[in-house]
Amino acid sequence: GRSNLWDVVDTGEQTSFPECPWAIDLRGKPFPDDEKKALGQWFWESGFDHDPIEKGEHIRDTNFRAMYGAWDALKNAQGKYPNHRLNWAAHISGKRESRRLLGDVILERDDFTEGKEYEDVCVPTSWTIDLHYPNETYEKAFEEEAFISRADFGKYERPYWVPYRCLYSRNTENLFMAGRNISVTHEALGAVRVMKTTGMMGEVVGIAAHLCKKHESNPRGIHEHHLSALQELMKQGVGRKTRSRNGNQ
Repeated sequence: GRSNLWDVVDTGEQTSFPECPWAIDLRGKPFPDDEKKALGQWFWESGFDHDPIEKGEHIRDTNFRAMYGAWDALKNAQGKYPNHRLNWAAHISGKRESRRLLGDVILERDDFTEGKEYEDVCVPTSWTIDLHYPNETYEKAFEEEAFISRADFGKYERPYWVPYRCLYSRNTENLFMAGRNISVTHEALGAVRVMKTTGMMGEVVGIAAHLCKKHESNPRGIHEHHLSALQELMKQGVGRKTRSRNGNQ
C-alpha cells in the first residue's frame, strides 16, 4: 500500500468543515481517532490489492477520501476538535512498493531469517521485515476498500548485509539499481525499503560506477574482477573527509 500523510492544527477559534458527499462515509464507523496524533499517520494506507502503477491515482484518491470522511465524522457528526482545521496533506503518496528489477542475486526472506552470508555484502539493514496488511480492527469501515493498515514485523538477527549483486540488472548490461527497485522479493523488500538503507545503496552504486569507468567494466564485472577494490573503497566511504578537533583528518 501507500500513504498520504496529513495533519490538523488548532486555530484558536471555532472552525467549520463542509460535508463531502464524495468522501468515504465514516459517520458511526470505526477509524483511529482515540487521540489527535492518530490522525494522518503512516497507517492511513490503501492500495493493498491494486497495481501501484496502473491504479496510483485511485490509491491516492482513496487516501484523500478517507481523510475527508474522517474529518467530516469528527467535526460534523461527533463535534470533536471544534477549533481545529485540516492543515496539510501530502499530495504525493508515500509508495512502499512498485516495480523491482532482477539482479544476479534475488534476496529472499529466508536469507534474513537463516542468516545467509554472501561474499559481496555492501549495505547493512537493521529494519524488521516490515509488511503491511489491512487492519481488521476497522474492517466495518472498509465497505469499499481498506484504508487503515497494520504492520507485521518479522524478526531476524540484525544487522543483515545486502549483497552487491542485488544492485545491478542481470539482463541490462549497464544498469544499476538503488532503492525500492532492487533485486529482492516482496517480503525481503520489507527490510530494505527504508530511506537510510536505500541511501547507502546509492553510495555503493556511486562507488561501483566509478570503478566501472576506471576499469572500463560493467556492473557485473566489478563483482567478478574488482570486488576487492569495491570493498576497499566502501571502507573509505563517500563524502568529504572531516577534520577532528585536534586538526587531524
